[in-house]
Amino acid sequence: MAGVLGQTVAAPESYAPAVLERIARIKAAGAPEFGWDIWHAYELSWCVGTDVSHAVGWLAIPADSPATVESKSLKLYFNSLNHHNFESDEDAVATIVRDVSACVGAPVSLDCLPVSALNDITEELAGVNLPPCRVDQGLERIESEILTHSPGKGNVVSEHLISHSLRSLCPVTAQPDWGSLSIRYSGQALDHASVSRYLSGYRSHQGFHEHCVEQIYADLMTMEPQSLEVVAFYQRRGGIDITPWRSSKPLSPNPQRLGRQ
Repeated sequence: MAGVLGQTVAAPESYAPAVLERIARIKAAGAPEFGWDIWHAYELSWCVGTDVSHAVGWLAIPADSPATVESKSLKLYFNSLNHHNFESDEDAVATIVRDVSACVGAPVSLDCLPVSALNDITEELAGVNLPPCRVDQGLERIESEILTHSPGKGNVVSEHLISHSLRSLCPVTAQPDWGSLSIRYSGQALDHASVSRYLSGYRSHQGFHEHCVEQIYADLMTMEPQSLEVVAFYQRRGGIDITPWRSSKPLSPNPQRLGRQ
């Protein structure tokens, strides 16, 4: 069942691991050393005996895995579990971990929590909001060369920059994907207006979430920061959202989500 993205496909009525579709990772020059793709699944459900289990899960896929999983195929796979009877909730989680790990070619993890505990992993971003980019100053394509430092040499800072206006396009359907972007860095101060203008180039850019974040990271690394972390909290589609984390330093999987997700 390859190529489900952009196709009308009915939800499987029985357990269907074969529906999972892998997408090979494309590493850009300057790609980050460390990172995770965190997928929040809001519609996890399966059967245990005569009971129906329902949970919210967060799936962690390492950024250095050979491939990631296509989001629509993952949604269909989760739907295929709805009527499947497992021996226990632990058996269901182990099955998901096994199947997704096989798809991406690396060990993944899955943590589940009750819907009532969703607030425990919901945390809003607190930092410096990037200025809005004017329509007449925006870019029609990504131009990393417009990134600049703030005036004044030796102006070394540690900043957390935030934008809630990240927009990119699905590379298959060309449908818009919206998200909130978090940039934490230490080094010579970045010019905020140049960062906003740079990000406007993604409004018409077709790329998977993970690839967009890695491109943003790689382009910001050309500014030679001492440390850098880039996270994009994309809004959900079909009961799943994706939050790619990329960093110049090791980091553990983080289940954080935003209210808008």
